[in-house]
Formats: sequence, C-alpha cells, structure tokens
Amino acid sequence: MNNENQKQHPLYGALNDLKQLQDLLTNSWSKYYGHFFEKLVGSDTIPFCFTTKECKLYTVVNPKTHTATSFFRLEAIEKSRVKLTLLRAVDIEEQNTNVIKDVIRLEKTETQMTVDLGSMLAIQLLEPALLSKNTYIESKW
Repeated sequence: MNNENQKQHPLYGALNDLKQLQDLLTNSWSKYYGHFFEKLVGSDTIPFCFTTKECKLYTVVNPKTHTATSFFRLEAIEKSRVKLTLLRAVDIEEQNTNVIKDVIRLEKTETQMTVDLGSMLAIQLLEPALLSKNTYIESKW
C-alpha cells in the first residue's frame, strides 16, 4: 500500500505489521533449523479479532457451515479492505463459541472473505498457541 492508503485507514500500520510478522513465521527458513519460527510459535497464523466503531466484536457467519465467528487470519491487505481466513473457535465441550474467554482452541477453515475496514476501530491479537493447542481433560478423582 502507498501513503494514500495508509492515511485512508488508521489500522493500516497495525495490519501491515501483523502481515509482515505472519509472513516471517511462514516464509523464514534455515538450512540447519528449517522453519524454526513456525515451530517455535507452533503455528503459521497470528489470530486476531476486530472491534467495530460501535465497540462491538466484529462477527461474520461462515457461509459454508452457517456458524458465526469473530476470529480471523490475515491473508492480504487490499486498499481499504482485507482478505481474511475465518477461524473456528472451540470451547471446552468441543462446541463452537464466540466468547473470547471460552475459547480453548482455534481451527483454520477453508473459508476466506474480504472485509471493508470502514467500520473497524481496532484489532486484538490472540495467542498463536490457540491454533496448536491440545486439550486433555483428566478425571477429578
């Protein structure tokens, strides 16, 4: 993006940094250590959510599964729009959830969409480890 687009939306800088960091995870490779950064973090994705200008969590419905999600992976920045992969949020009972405090794992979906940044106010990064988490429930006794 050029400077004109950067002035167009205040989130450009944060989204651009996020994309660069995520690309570093995905594309960095060493002859001796392979994809070390991706292994270190445990994922090739830095998940995030948007806050709208109404101070609400931005939520979309996955058209393939008809489930709502507020969690995304940034794929590309295109002028005042972003291309996202939708992430499925799972709670302790393996049910879909959209409540951040209940999320124990995020799963990438095949669904991508383009979102206009016009109604977005902020982004909140989430732990990349949520994409590689294994949950074990042991009996209390």
